[in-house]
Amino acid sequence: MRYSVLALANGSILAAAAIVGLRLHSHADAAPRAVDAPAVEAFQLQANGEAEDCTVEKTAGAGPLSRVTVAPACDQVLPGLSSVQYWQEGADGTVTWSADGTTASVVFGVGDGVAYESVEPRIPVLALIASN
Repeated sequence: MRYSVLALANGSILAAAAIVGLRLHSHADAAPRAVDAPAVEAFQLQANGEAEDCTVEKTAGAGPLSRVTVAPACDQVLPGLSSVQYWQEGADGTVTWSADGTTASVVFGVGDGVAYESVEPRIPVLALIASN
């Protein structure tokens, strides 16, 4: 009887050790993964509230100078916008778009009811509306 109780106790200890060992070597994450943030921030660009608009995508969370993709259709909103490649955020909240990273093509200020409104050029007034 003693041997059977001793064998049962040792078997239980070995089983518990095996389970702990498997959990330590498991590839499953103990904590749930955070939902991945989108890789880009999407915007719709409109001129003077017209129905015609186009899509602009900025690299999400990239810092004060980011890459931006302006759809070719944006040339219908303001000629030359499809050549813009850079989005630069100023300390005052302004956003400057440029083709070369230095020369401003469009300057936006924080808008009233939209994400941004153009400061330069003054005509046409451009509204940049966050899509995501």
